[in-house]
Amino acid sequence: MDNIFEIRFSFEQNIKEKVISVVSTKQGGDYNVFAYHWQCFAWAAIIGFLRNERKPLTPPIADKPFSLKTMMNNDGEKVAQAIICLTIARCGSLDVMKNPNEAINIINEYANGGFYHVLKMMETGENSFNDLEKVKQEIFSRSYDMSETSLTKDEPTPYVVPEEEYYKKLDEKDDIIEEIVPDTPTPSLRKSHRWTANEEKDLVGYFNAGMTIDQLSRLFGKEEEIVKAKLVQKGLIAEE
Repeated sequence: MDNIFEIRFSFEQNIKEKVISVVSTKQGGDYNVFAYHWQCFAWAAIIGFLRNERKPLTPPIADKPFSLKTMMNNDGEKVAQAIICLTIARCGSLDVMKNPNEAINIINEYANGGFYHVLKMMETGENSFNDLEKVKQEIFSRSYDMSETSLTKDEPTPYVVPEEEYYKKLDEKDDIIEEIVPDTPTPSLRKSHRWTANEEKDLVGYFNAGMTIDQLSRLFGKEEEIVKAKLVQKGLIAEE
């Protein structure tokens, strides 16, 4: 199975020329808002997800220079995590992660929807997106309803995240507390054996998507032995 973190994203050449190249550069350095193309792509994807605007790509397609791994290797771990979570939320199930290529295609199409929203605003003069505040307002200064999903005409019942109080109660249960594992000095990682219900769900989804134990360890800030113990508890790997 393909690794979702290795698959490269796609975007239209038209979008690259009229949006991405206008607000970002490829390798850092001088730029208007974004230092990298992947940052602009992630911004558009989040806009597309929040607005529930999904648009299939049309040729010509631009080069595909980055992936989720690119984001994670350039201080974008939380961005990559957010995009995956939004994908799961829109699809209504973790099952989407079982087909990495389809998951990436979904992200591509929501990013394309976001890009065309941005392009329309640029062309009409409503927003030039020439500074960070103008870029941020498109995500933080508008009201969106994430409950309105429309992936297909015969869409399944949207996934409903349990109430926060439910998670709080789960988090207090003994089975959320890891068995004591001998600590080893690892300054960059937390030594907490405690997993929240949200973290457990994300762990299962990311592992099924092909993420390695080392990547999971860095993503969740927990030592590898703690990650392994939780995967064993979930029946995802065999106990050594």
